[in-house]
Amino acid sequence: MTAVELVGNALCLDFANTVNARPVAERDWLATPEEALTWAGAVGLAVEDPAGLAEALPEARELREAVFRVFWALAHGGQPPREDLAALMAAYAEGSGHARLDEDGDTYRLRWEAPRTVRVLLWEVAESAVELLTHGPLDRLGACPSCVWLFLDTSRNRRRRWCSMTTCGSRDKSRRYYATHST
Repeated sequence: MTAVELVGNALCLDFANTVNARPVAERDWLATPEEALTWAGAVGLAVEDPAGLAEALPEARELREAVFRVFWALAHGGQPPREDLAALMAAYAEGSGHARLDEDGDTYRLRWEAPRTVRVLLWEVAESAVELLTHGPLDRLGACPSCVWLFLDTSRNRRRRWCSMTTCGSRDKSRRYYATHST
């Protein structure tokens, strides 16, 4: 089985990256309940009660695409589609209606009662998206030119170009090298 790659530096971006390429994906971590559980475990959001997971996958994929379109637009200096912002807010509002505020150091965080269901996972993704939208840093959003994965550039020099240097970065550098040295 392929390992889950987490390169987004934000839960919502890693959720948007649950397909390996767009527009045609070869790998989709939300294709089956088993794969969705594997992805959730990899990001530390293990689902304790997987009942209803299969039925929730279409909604999860819709949320993923809304998250992707919002942050893709922002990464390219555009305005996110209003309907996608509304979808994020609807998921966030639903989740916050079921959450409580718990102290987390010198701040507070939303927390949901056990058991952890698929709904809670989607609410946490929506919370992550709203947190990033409201507190940024939106100027550090990027999109890989090869696979179109989204990421938050946490590099010191703010010059990250690829999702990962080990995959798309090395492939792109090799392609450019051979294009300039093969004549």
